[in-house]
Amino acid sequence: MELVERRDFLAITSTVGAAALAGCAVRCPPVQTGTGGVVSTDLSDPDVLVGWAWRDEESSLIEAQEPDFEVVVRGCSDTDVLRLRARPVPARLDLTDVAARMARTMVDASGVGIAGPQVGLSLRVATLMLDYKTDKPYTIFARNPVIIERSDETVDGYEGCLSIPGVGGKVRRNNWIKVTYENEEGEKITTEAHRHNAVLWQHEIDHLNGVLYVDRLLGELMSMEEVRRRRQELDKLPLEGSHIIPGSERLSIRGRLNRIWPGIHLG
Repeated sequence: MELVERRDFLAITSTVGAAALAGCAVRCPPVQTGTGGVVSTDLSDPDVLVGWAWRDEESSLIEAQEPDFEVVVRGCSDTDVLRLRARPVPARLDLTDVAARMARTMVDASGVGIAGPQVGLSLRVATLMLDYKTDKPYTIFARNPVIIERSDETVDGYEGCLSIPGVGGKVRRNNWIKVTYENEEGEKITTEAHRHNAVLWQHEIDHLNGVLYVDRLLGELMSMEEVRRRRQELDKLPLEGSHIIPGSERLSIRGRLNRIWPGIHLG
């Protein structure tokens, strides 16, 4: 996801946009990595998921000596991972290096969020830069995140995605959510998220379920230039602007919930 405050850093060429629309294979340049996690072999450990193992394609990514991952882009040969429901990860699985690489990949791609499937790992993990609209953003690595509560009130915004470069579109998301997840230390965290943060969580968790923002599109895809223009217009609206939709109206369009936020490339 691309930061509004860093639009100039997110110059995406019209050629890339056209390629994305055509479903062509476009990838971020490859970069570097460390080792992946090791699952405890103590089967008496309740945190171990019996039968869990790295898949061959994941092992190749984990073992590659590169600092970052490549971003999986729609239309690539390995794009199927974007449509799979990612599997949970055991609490004892050491993902320290994976977390570091995902954070670097997100920053290098000028994003504010990236999910496991977007780097070729069909795991329920995501890296998010929360409060990215403020002067004090911070990054977290979330394992097995789950939305346990949502507001009826929704917000319309214009989303983009690192896996669908060059274009974006209008989506509708819940304006407030409650999420549970495990942090890097394995602690269970329950937190509430509003507006930008809520949209970011919903976008990344969608990725873990094989859902892309284009599945929730309201209207047509548009160029990132137009997306940014519309995001700027939304930013000018008051907090209770017309893009905030009351719960009563949301109920009539319940099946069309969507997400992300003006001025960013979510993951």
